Amino acid sequence: MNSLQHIAISASAGSGKTYQLTNRFIYLLHLAEQPERIIALTFTRTAAGEFFHKIIEKLSDAASDPQTAAQLSAELQIDADAARYHHLLRILISRMHQLNLQTLDSFFFRVVSAFALELGLSGSLNLLDETSEPRLRNEVRDSIVHRPGELNEELHEFWQAFKQATYGHDARKVESIVSDFIEQLYNLYLDAPQATLWGEAARIWPQGCPWTCAQAPDWDQLANSLRAAVPEDFMKSQKNDFESAATKVQNYPVKEELNTLLNNAFAVARDILAGQAILKVRKEIDLPAPLCTALADILKAIVWHHLQRALQNTQGVYRILEAYHQNYDRLVRRPGRLAFADLTHLLSPETLGSPMGVGDSNARELMDFRLDGQFDHWLFDEFQDTSRPQWAVVRNLIDEILQDASGQRSLFYVGDTKQCLYLWRNSDDRLFHDIRAQYTNIIDQQLAESWRSAPAILDAVNASFQDNALIAETFSPDAAQRWANAWKPHTASKATAALSGYACWLEAKKNDSPTRNERILEILTQLNPIERGMSVGVLVRRNKDANEVADYLRENSAFPVHTGSAVKPAEDNAAGAALLAMLRHAAHPSDQLAAGFLQLIDASTGADSLLAATNELRTRLLRDNHESAVRWACQRILTKLTAQDTRHRTRLNQLIEKARAFDSEDSRDLDALYRYLQNSSSGDCAPGDAVIVETIHKSKGLEYDIVILVNEDKGGGPGDRRISALLDSQGKAQWILEPIKKDLMTADPELSRLQAQSESQQDFGNLCTLYVGMTRAKRALYMISDFSRVSKRSSVHYLRQCLGDEADSEGLIWATGDPDWHQSFKAKARKSTPPELPPIHPKFEPAHPRLQLQRPSSDKHTRLKASTLFDYQANAAEFGTQVHDAFEQIAWLEATSPMDPLLHECFANPDIQALFTQPTQAVELWREKAFSYVEGEQFINGVFDRVHIYKDASGKITQAEIIDYKTDRIREGTTITQAAEKHRPQLQAYAKALGKITGLTKEQIQLTLIFTHTSQLQQL
Repeated sequence: MNSLQHIAISASAGSGKTYQLTNRFIYLLHLAEQPERIIALTFTRTAAGEFFHKIIEKLSDAASDPQTAAQLSAELQIDADAARYHHLLRILISRMHQLNLQTLDSFFFRVVSAFALELGLSGSLNLLDETSEPRLRNEVRDSIVHRPGELNEELHEFWQAFKQATYGHDARKVESIVSDFIEQLYNLYLDAPQATLWGEAARIWPQGCPWTCAQAPDWDQLANSLRAAVPEDFMKSQKNDFESAATKVQNYPVKEELNTLLNNAFAVARDILAGQAILKVRKEIDLPAPLCTALADILKAIVWHHLQRALQNTQGVYRILEAYHQNYDRLVRRPGRLAFADLTHLLSPETLGSPMGVGDSNARELMDFRLDGQFDHWLFDEFQDTSRPQWAVVRNLIDEILQDASGQRSLFYVGDTKQCLYLWRNSDDRLFHDIRAQYTNIIDQQLAESWRSAPAILDAVNASFQDNALIAETFSPDAAQRWANAWKPHTASKATAALSGYACWLEAKKNDSPTRNERILEILTQLNPIERGMSVGVLVRRNKDANEVADYLRENSAFPVHTGSAVKPAEDNAAGAALLAMLRHAAHPSDQLAAGFLQLIDASTGADSLLAATNELRTRLLRDNHESAVRWACQRILTKLTAQDTRHRTRLNQLIEKARAFDSEDSRDLDALYRYLQNSSSGDCAPGDAVIVETIHKSKGLEYDIVILVNEDKGGGPGDRRISALLDSQGKAQWILEPIKKDLMTADPELSRLQAQSESQQDFGNLCTLYVGMTRAKRALYMISDFSRVSKRSSVHYLRQCLGDEADSEGLIWATGDPDWHQSFKAKARKSTPPELPPIHPKFEPAHPRLQLQRPSSDKHTRLKASTLFDYQANAAEFGTQVHDAFEQIAWLEATSPMDPLLHECFANPDIQALFTQPTQAVELWREKAFSYVEGEQFINGVFDRVHIYKDASGKITQAEIIDYKTDRIREGTTITQAAEKHRPQLQAYAKALGKITGLTKEQIQLTLIFTHTSQLQQL
């Protein structure tokens, strides 16, 4: 590493980014012996802690071993022996209190604290954590959204924009959707607070909006004008197309639908507006002037119908955000409670009204002067996640460094723009390259040699991302160019080149076996990672999917499963749940759910009652500080625990620490305390202790021996409907607008720029997400996708172009490496093994053993060969659901009743007809009726497809018949009797359930199967 050169390193995943940063720090420490004049900034506390730990570790190793010292000196190109490293270690430790190894937000907070008065803040400042920030934002939100009698028009437009932005997305709690919507828009407001940027037509079209209609369109008149303008010599089919278009126009205000002709017209809208166009109507025709005029009027009316609403919604949202900003400033920011976004807002010189802006150059110069005199060397980690407003805070300082002629100051920044996962949070991958291009004295380095992944993983990465032409074809040329700026083929380092490994892509079925979750469990069962000492991460795109996968694994396997790598002390254990219930009941004595939960604990354990303790807890919460009250409650819970139960004692201690942190917020709201503790996190789950199921975004910076990557990006969704800004090359907003329909936006030169920008962001973000997910793997990568309803603009479709789209009989699409790699895996010994603890007993002695869930229809009675798991008709599960739905519609067969075509062949069988013919005796009919019962230590549940319950004249149940539908394919050489025997255990369990419900004996219950594949009826 050359001395005091300014260096930008584009470091691919696993190529040693942290290694380069720590080496740079030690190199600078060796040169000047002034660690306090080095500032190293990253984005997470974990990364900052790891950075410090690695520096200490390197210096300690080099100080204690001459050979290690020589090796490190060779890497740094310096002359230093073990004694020298011992000296540097002593300097570092003695000045530890002066070190500046920290997160970007903590550094900004230090600066804001030093200039609090100049920024108009109170003297005592508090940096909000991830739990308290949403609570305060929601309080400000409620002060605006629920303000009675005020902002009525603006609130109406706000809700219109909200519905537009969230249309077609997964349903969640309205409160969380509104909160996310406001948070994203507020960040945009902070970056562009000028009202003239929001929904102003004159800003978007300085020469005048070409779509403006002076008065509300008369849709009937527009349709009739179109009909009248159609020449008589047009073909009949062409006339019909124009008539269809006219009908669509008449109904447009209600249905907002176009036909093919109108879609084609929008594709050549610019020519039509100019008065001369060629339009495809069955064939290409040169539009006569009257017809061109009629179509131009229609296109303008349709666009204006949407555009006028979008402009109004955007302006209304701005006024809501302005009021939100004022309340936020008054209730949160001015009292000194600051979020990370607030720090950037206050310090950025481009923020409207900021004391650091151009309006008050003295304050800005004073800040820059003080900081410039404090630091000589700037190190940035994960630079690709830096936004342009954040860069603006330090830009003057870095400019001084880069123009310094002494050669004694330096800039060093590391990142990987292929790992930009926070584009939605205003990070900008192009900033990394723009800085490098602006300053010619920055040396550019690219690292693509992996010290993490086995060659098989790198083969998968290279096969997936090296075809830039295919990226441009599938996504967009702009996304392809952004990818090409950082891409370099990945190679294995000397440390990983000999590692055995495996990478593959497997197909899963949406409604058939094997499903996504079944694939994941199959892989885990085959590898048995926890027993082998392997770390494993199951990575998905959405939190919803993570919860679904985790629930499935917990229910169907014995693997320890953790949702997310972060520890949730209030939610991942029974002691935390007990504390939450006590707090809930203390705040709301009428809460029967919390009371019932505490009663269960009291009934199944000894010691004092937790339910009775909630009265005293309420008094303590209102009288004392929260930490003291929570500590008192935890002491009550401790009486329910065994002396050896260290895990739950640790969780309770973590919650006490969180309560202490909550005390600093000056809030006496018990519900706020409850939510704070419920959402709190503390530390990370140790790799290898559990199967970690988390989103790809949260996995960034982590690595696993095994990655099971669920890639379900199929595109074709509603797209980004949020109000967004058209940005210039420097990332500044030119104008802001709520998007309208894609076809309409592409018809206008200005709106199409916003559409293209949005698509580029989405496309590049999808590539980054896929890349991050794949590169978390060290030894094995198992990718899982289903191909149902995949659009061409999706990463699943892209991978099909790269890796192929034909699966073999076992669902394998593509593979490389050794599928038996795990046989030679040797787990690394942990550096320090804690003393062995006595066995941990359950925290609350249970009244009975935990019931094991069993479903009679799960077909888990025998072990199957892997090959048999994948030999199913492609849409078998979906077909089975359709058949069950069709049967469910039939109560009793009648000659006039309609019948689903799926059942025609079945009811051609007289025996099946007779079964569905209503008998003369009294009978009660059940269809798709769920049941559950407990037997021994098992909790058994299922669903009866159909049950006939026969009664005598007095109404007493005398007998019953269970009818179950089977869509199994009867294989060649298999008799119907053999096929039926496979289902006997399920039907016997059903009979036992029906017997418990009705009091019938098994001899009084007839078991009948209907095989739809052969239209046969079989009795057991």
